[in-house]
Amino acid sequence: WIVKFWKGSRFVKEESGKEMGGVSGFVGPAGFQVSVRRDGTCARSRGGLGRLSAAVAGTGEVDNPYKITVLKGDGRGPEMAEIAVSVVEALQDYTDLHFKIDWAEFGEDSLKENGSLVPEETVEKCKQADSVLKSYQGTAKDAPVDENAHLVLRSKLDVYAQLLPTRVYPPLSSMSVFKEDKVNGVDLLLVREVSGGVLRKRETGVLPVEDVDEADSLMRYEKQQVERFANLVLDLAQRRSGRVLNVDRADQLKVSRFWRSNMHSVMENTLKDRADITVEDMFVDDFCRALVINPKKFDVVCTSNLFGDVIAELLASLHGPARINPTSWICDSGLSIHGPADLYNASAYVESADQDYSRGPISIIRAVSMMLRYGLDEPAAADLLQKALMKTFDDCVTERIASYIPEEDLNGREIVSAGTFRDYLVSN
Repeated sequence: WIVKFWKGSRFVKEESGKEMGGVSGFVGPAGFQVSVRRDGTCARSRGGLGRLSAAVAGTGEVDNPYKITVLKGDGRGPEMAEIAVSVVEALQDYTDLHFKIDWAEFGEDSLKENGSLVPEETVEKCKQADSVLKSYQGTAKDAPVDENAHLVLRSKLDVYAQLLPTRVYPPLSSMSVFKEDKVNGVDLLLVREVSGGVLRKRETGVLPVEDVDEADSLMRYEKQQVERFANLVLDLAQRRSGRVLNVDRADQLKVSRFWRSNMHSVMENTLKDRADITVEDMFVDDFCRALVINPKKFDVVCTSNLFGDVIAELLASLHGPARINPTSWICDSGLSIHGPADLYNASAYVESADQDYSRGPISIIRAVSMMLRYGLDEPAAADLLQKALMKTFDDCVTERIASYIPEEDLNGREIVSAGTFRDYLVSN
């Protein structure tokens, strides 16, 4: 085996030996980051085929820290963002990474204070950042009709893809509507193209459907959109098992046949004789059935906008009612935005009386892990956070609920507050 040591983005040294159980992504002595594959090659690949992390100017070192713009969000979003930032700052004590946090207005509070859901100052802060962390979002009651903070941000930053990981943690598997042996060990990544297709933008204005004889919505893709997306998928596949499944409806839709043809053209030209990455296809209806039967079968699943929107909800159901998945949004510049997958999370609604996982910090803490892995290309730090999260689930979540409730309001209930959950996580 060969272990390569990195400090920030700077290669330091390598060591070799004869026996090792396939180590992948841990923190070595003196805070050095270690990332290694079983074949001995280094797993760090900033820039990559799909330009993941291409916008990163920082190195994570003291004199050039990673610049993170944090979007406060709505309701309890700012409080949850504070918790996520405290986790980021705690990583500085356990690794050799350094961060500079810049807060920005976003959402309903921004609309009230600045007259805009996404002020230009916020957009500029995002563009100057190495990565963006976005907190929980609600629906702004006073926003103009058809205006949505998330969609505005996507448009201004030219977002073209969404990453949706689905990982069922053993302490939470009993919450799933599926049998535990079906979901334990599920770990797949859905990659969804969002710049084209039916849902490329919201159909605005009054949409009368009464007293009409027909209606239609346009499902359209351009070649460059598909090619850009295919390169991103290959980059992600290199960071995982190398197994890619393309999901479409090429048997029925012309646009899907166009999609599949261009996806394969890019992948075949790029991969050539590489045997470590394989690409297969399934029709979307067949995939949904196969996913329900054996979700552990899949790794990287890529698809177009509309199909991805539907599949994402099916994947979310593997957890049961808990809405704890994170997501990442990839911009054309290489910048990435990370936050809860459930855009209109319960934490954004102060008046809500529901107390469940959705109101806690779990999804935004998991988004920090995605930011480290995909936004900053720091897999060792991401793995460190994931291991701490697993231990915290064992400590806190098996018998109690991690939720946002101030300590003074617990009234003897067996509920772990968001702050307490964070404290457990940092100690782990």
